[in-house]
Amino acid sequence: MASALVMAFIAIIYIIQAFKIPTGSMEESLKVGDFLLGLKFIYGSPLAPFTYKKLPAITNPKPGDVVIFEYPGTDMKDYIKRCVAGPGQTIQIDETRVIVDGKEIKLAPHGKYDQAGISSFTPTDIIHFKPLRIPAKGDTIYPNSLEIREFLFLKNLISQENPGVGSRFKRFLYSTPVLSWFFAPGKPVPPDRVQMRLQLYVDGEPASNKFFSYEDEYKTPKTGSLNNICNDPDFNLMDQWPQLKIRIEQVTQLAHDMFPGTTIMINPLLYLDNKPVTRYIVKYDNYFMMGDNRDNSMDSRFWGYVNRNFIKAKAFILYFSLNKETPFILLPLKIRWNRIGKLIRSWDGLDHDKK
Repeated sequence: MASALVMAFIAIIYIIQAFKIPTGSMEESLKVGDFLLGLKFIYGSPLAPFTYKKLPAITNPKPGDVVIFEYPGTDMKDYIKRCVAGPGQTIQIDETRVIVDGKEIKLAPHGKYDQAGISSFTPTDIIHFKPLRIPAKGDTIYPNSLEIREFLFLKNLISQENPGVGSRFKRFLYSTPVLSWFFAPGKPVPPDRVQMRLQLYVDGEPASNKFFSYEDEYKTPKTGSLNNICNDPDFNLMDQWPQLKIRIEQVTQLAHDMFPGTTIMINPLLYLDNKPVTRYIVKYDNYFMMGDNRDNSMDSRFWGYVNRNFIKAKAFILYFSLNKETPFILLPLKIRWNRIGKLIRSWDGLDHDKK
């Protein structure tokens, strides 16, 4: 029994990862209730348990691969999406058209658009996604030259490349149901080393020199520095572009209400280990991930790049599948027998007519 446990442990750490599809973001390619195996050694197994150092990989992720990775933000879970663009490539999205390096990438055979690419809850700048170059290893990025969307994406990139000590073990504790009951107080954990702050200027002066007194929606008097609102501790829990956009709009409006007739400017700042980041050299390649169920997928359009450091496995085969609509009392009917043993295939979208 001990030998079997040791072998299973070795297999789980270095060879395979079991994964259950919890949401419909990959339907119909992968369905809710599918159980699959991912191959870790394809992209490089971890050098040791709960570390980010990797053994040599057989290959790097390629556009079209279905990839299992750690979410590049405060959610401690593993995600699964399809890679649509790799390092150095430029991606642009216009409703249902995904264009990579000037070539339109067709949707995977079982993928879908429920809302023709225009979902009611999706912001316009996600539906019409401006051209974005995916950072490659060795690129030099200057945060001050970026628009706010790319600035947030860079923050998530730096967080992935500079995880705190024990970050992967912490993710394990927070994502395991039994353990999370003891260790997770129900709130997401902010990044350990990377912080994003907003420096707000009123008529060219830092808002830290501007004090105010106002009443919020609960009619509670508040007095203090406007800059404190910009750097609320919960601010760094925002790891998706729509959240940050709304927050900046709120702060800007609040500043205009408090200081009417003034010029308001917001300058985002990045800090790594409490030191300002004015130039950053990318350590690893990065990838752009999207769900095959495009109108119901929270993916790289919202939170940016998936760093090579956070990629865990290549999805390989379905070993079991349960239909969530069928009650367990009808277990034989609940099992999707026709899906068991299906290989999970790559789809680059370039040779659709030939496949």
